[in-house]
Amino acid sequence: MSRAKNPFSLSFGRIPPEYIVRSSVIDQVVETFTCEPVTIQNYMITGVRGSGKTVTMTAICERIKELDHWMVIKISPLDDILDTLLKTLKTAGGKAKESTITFGTSHLNISMKSTEQSVNAEIDGLLELFEKKKMSILVAIDEITDTPQMRKFSSALQMFITNNRPIYFIGTGLFEEIEKLKNVPNLTFLYRTPKITMEPLNIVAMAQTYQRIFDISDKQAGAMASMTKGYSYAFQVLGYLYWNEPGDFPTRSLLNKFDAQLADASYHRLWMDLSDMDRKVVMSIAGNEGGKTKDIALQAEMDGNKFNQYRRRLKDHGIIDVSQYGKISFALPRFKEFVEAYGAF
Repeated sequence: MSRAKNPFSLSFGRIPPEYIVRSSVIDQVVETFTCEPVTIQNYMITGVRGSGKTVTMTAICERIKELDHWMVIKISPLDDILDTLLKTLKTAGGKAKESTITFGTSHLNISMKSTEQSVNAEIDGLLELFEKKKMSILVAIDEITDTPQMRKFSSALQMFITNNRPIYFIGTGLFEEIEKLKNVPNLTFLYRTPKITMEPLNIVAMAQTYQRIFDISDKQAGAMASMTKGYSYAFQVLGYLYWNEPGDFPTRSLLNKFDAQLADASYHRLWMDLSDMDRKVVMSIAGNEGGKTKDIALQAEMDGNKFNQYRRRLKDHGIIDVSQYGKISFALPRFKEFVEAYGAF
């Protein structure tokens, strides 16, 4: 088995050969963008690192690219976003300065001369021409953060949408980064932007995938899927490791490698992003995982109101699971073991 190409991946962002498609999320966004009348032109996808945000956004972009009258433009959040958008629109199929813009499609043939208008006005003018040719633009930005260029783009996007231009936006980002951007003055339209939170993958679908690839029993496939807690990156890591070390499950060797990979690629960064008080609460949860909320609050030496603030923060960050009334557990696989090992330092 190990001589063939491993169908799982340890890399973030790229669509691996084997992954669980979030069909409902993809269909929701594509149908919302493409069905008349248009009521929503932008979405934010959020979730903890490794939850599948980028893969899902990429799948949406691939679906949109296959449609007639659509153009997908992916832009790095580190770029001058508006300038990159303008240049991409101008050079999609030819140069724009005093010449015809020929976009790479049989559905569009637009001529435009360069002017001294502002970047925003130039983009708006181009989008107006796209609108006349019944073309739509999807802008995709992965891992957005609260930066000056992102603020400028958000403000301009609000203007383009107000002008009924055929521009759509989808972005991914961590919960705290999206919240920072939403709280910027004069960007109140972001509060109305639908936010899709990456939920855990379907355990049954994961088990079926493991069973199909590894030809193992229902019981073992279920045990493997359950160990991931539906965490997308853990699904890839466990599959990758088991591909190289098939047989009994779980072995100490596999568990050690599983823990190390999750720690190095995800959990260390997650831990560093927490505040001191967040960490105190997390360590209290680790000491009584699955226990009653009031007991964990007592261990953290917090009253109910203060504890609930951190409980809410950790839930929004995708770290804890509070679906069981009155109890708290970790939403991430073997995060308790990570906290117990790393939190002591």
